[in-house]
Amino acid sequence: MRTRAILPAWNRILHGYPPFLSIEITRECPLRCPGCYAYEPNHLGEGKGIRALADRVGEELIAEVLRLVRRLRPLHVSFVGGEPLLRHRELTVLIRELDRMDIEVQVVTSAVLPIPREWREFPNLHLSVSIDGL
Repeated sequence: MRTRAILPAWNRILHGYPPFLSIEITRECPLRCPGCYAYEPNHLGEGKGIRALADRVGEELIAEVLRLVRRLRPLHVSFVGGEPLLRHRELTVLIRELDRMDIEVQVVTSAVLPIPREWREFPNLHLSVSIDGL
């Protein structure tokens, strides 16, 4: 989070809005890392694992994410998975829209897939490489 966002974040928290939103954008991943938390049986709580989710793709995924963001109004959105880069086309659209809304975006990836070059144009994008397992 950037320094300029600290006071707005506190304002939003005090008004009941969560400043951060993490979205599991896909349950798919080309890797099977031992110890990956995403595939643990209770990852989602209530005995549910990520494989119990139904993936959305394309326009439906974009529309649902934007609907959720407009309702919750976070300052920061993290996209996780599975492997978020499997949805790079949808993410490109989402990152562009969230950038227009002045929302910070983080994509947490295993970095086994190429990161789109066009993402360089997004000043509010932060990439994180997650290394799960042993």
